[in-house]
Amino acid sequence: MVSGATEAGDARDSGDRGRAVQTVLTTQLLPALRAAVADLGGDSDGTLVHTAPTTASSGWPTNTAAALVHHLCGVVTSWGAACLGGESVDRDRTSEFSYAGPVGPELDRLDLLVARLPEWTAAALARGDLAHPTGTAFDEDTARRSGTFTIDWVLAHILHDIAGHLGHLELTRDVLLTRLERR
Repeated sequence: MVSGATEAGDARDSGDRGRAVQTVLTTQLLPALRAAVADLGGDSDGTLVHTAPTTASSGWPTNTAAALVHHLCGVVTSWGAACLGGESVDRDRTSEFSYAGPVGPELDRLDLLVARLPEWTAAALARGDLAHPTGTAFDEDTARRSGTFTIDWVLAHILHDIAGHLGHLELTRDVLLTRLERR
């Protein structure tokens, strides 16, 4: 049984919450991610999407915009596809932060993953449990024992991660563009 999955209502209510999270992501957070990437020049030659505000050897290493977007695809894959949807996924979380490929296709992939949140939420409800969120640093066993590992928590975690990394991306943009203006 999914702990706490239906305490606040029936299965339809939880499916509605999956759609509500999808709506917040698609109307607010994902457009803001795209805007920050566009401000950095997108995938055009000579852009800043593959530039980190600090070096890897600094005391405060940071990530590139492209790596952050790629990482968010991993987040939604682990928590959405694997944990909610029960799908088998492979994820190497550590390698996500060295991503150097094009960011546009990753933004499109993130849109497609987010579009599946209601489907994955319904799958978790139908199964009556949450699967392991592959490739995360989260202590799932402790959360299961304490009863806090619920569909609502997973949906909130996805929102939290995307919103937090949007903030990182916006700071990355602000630092890089400010440096560019000073030249």
